[in-house]
Amino acid sequence: MRPFKKTYGYFITLPDRFYPFSCKVGGRWVRGRRSYEQAAARAFKMYGLGRLGYKLTLYRELFHFAGSVILIMSAAMISKTFFGSETALYVLLWTAIAALSFQEFYVHPKKYGQHVRKGVIDWFTWVVPIALYVFLLGGGTM
Repeated sequence: MRPFKKTYGYFITLPDRFYPFSCKVGGRWVRGRRSYEQAAARAFKMYGLGRLGYKLTLYRELFHFAGSVILIMSAAMISKTFFGSETALYVLLWTAIAALSFQEFYVHPKKYGQHVRKGVIDWFTWVVPIALYVFLLGGGTM
């Protein structure tokens, strides 16, 4: 279970590590994770624990959206390469939606103290592109 937690932790902190905006920490201008942590600390102080404010939320949601697109492309490639079936694609995507729902509404509130509103925003950012793919580009057949 340890490698899973380590991998999960790596992916969940990707936006932190790639934070492009600089911030002054200890008299030095920094970017990346240290800058993100400083910006998050300021947001928590201003808005309360677990609330990132509009700028950081928008930044993180862009990563969620990109993750959703990568997930769709990966599922399409896996279903075609390993299963050779369009049905497998839909099974993979619906399984991903179930896993994302579990993550956003159970794991994140319990482990990270994430507010329900943030979970709903994250869930929509992940699920809307998947649903659009399934129903519009995928032809809506199941």
